[in-house]
Amino acid sequence: MINKLQFENIKNIDLDSLSNLILEQEYKNYFLEVPGKEHYKLLAYISTLYNNQTLLDIGTYKGCSAIALSHNPLNKVISFDVIIDSVRLKSKPSNVEFKVDNILNEEYKHLILNSPFILLDTAHTGPFEYEFYEYLKSIDYVGILMLDDIYLNDAMIGFWKYINHEKYDISEFGHHSGTGIVIF
Repeated sequence: MINKLQFENIKNIDLDSLSNLILEQEYKNYFLEVPGKEHYKLLAYISTLYNNQTLLDIGTYKGCSAIALSHNPLNKVISFDVIIDSVRLKSKPSNVEFKVDNILNEEYKHLILNSPFILLDTAHTGPFEYEFYEYLKSIDYVGILMLDDIYLNDAMIGFWKYINHEKYDISEFGHHSGTGIVIF
């Protein structure tokens, strides 16, 4: 996947129609930002690298990452959060499902193992990121884990340094506060 990342291809992703699903203008503006400032075009591009797969978004917040991942309608996107009352969308694409639950519940192990791509974009305080990474290792996950905000604060910088799997800083294509890819 890393060798397929080309700035022009990512920059040229058209998110206009998907942006119309977002209610709050502030988040619509973020959604349409260029790669290197925001990661939504990168997520949409990544969705085109998969077909007939389930992609996971861990940390729903406003729902924008799930919407970006829905760019390829051939995939299903499942977005998890323990609190989902912040989602503010006019409607959601038919290939997106929002779940209010902890992804680490045993019932989701099979779902994780069958997802080739997982976005982890949670509270950025560190403990859950470490726990999720260790969980992926313990279940022998094989796939791509994308991390948002790897340089946001000391906790995330420490977490990024802690990762001992093959990893790549792809911030130039992603978010201004850092985007990383981990290969499992």
